[in-house]
Amino acid sequence: MRIIAVSGYKNSGKSTLCRALLAEFAKRGLRAGYIKRTQEFVGSPPRTDSGMACAQGMPTLLWGDGSFRYELLPEKNTEDAYEVAGKFFPDADVVVLEGGKNMRLPKIWVLKEDETPPDDIGIFAIYDRHGPGDGANRYGADETERLASGIVLKITAEKKKARVYIGGRELPMKDFVADFISGGITGMLSALKKQETDGDGDIRIYLS
Repeated sequence: MRIIAVSGYKNSGKSTLCRALLAEFAKRGLRAGYIKRTQEFVGSPPRTDSGMACAQGMPTLLWGDGSFRYELLPEKNTEDAYEVAGKFFPDADVVVLEGGKNMRLPKIWVLKEDETPPDDIGIFAIYDRHGPGDGANRYGADETERLASGIVLKITAEKKKARVYIGGRELPMKDFVADFISGGITGMLSALKKQETDGDGDIRIYLS
């Protein structure tokens, strides 16, 4: 899994760029997830039913009309984006995290008008909706397609047939190990899959 932070200061256009990138990834057949990072508390108030259950350490799902919200208060405050993404998006090819300017992640920095990019070695691309791109790692407002294409090429080259997560973090594996795990498990389950289902869809396995 690849996590890409879309970072910048308030009102720089981060949300607009995130939506554009997610649409481009979907067109190219990538599985993508989206995390919006905020400093605000986003759980249910303590005296609500879901808030009280969550306070007891119980994973809580608030089920509304056509929407869900999963809540779990962590034992510790975590800044580990890979742990969070691994828990909620284990089969995503790429996760776009909006915000996270202080996190150690590969970043696209979204410039405000007349802003100078910060000195951050994690920044691999600059998005400037107020000026033109430079044909390299600086992208203008009309170049989200070029930006997405570069990201997709890199992700596709790194894509493995199997992923293993331990404690929410992806376990690094050589390609031949991933192929071995995928081939062995898929082969054993294929017969069962044909017996119990119509044979369509992915095989997903969760081990405790």
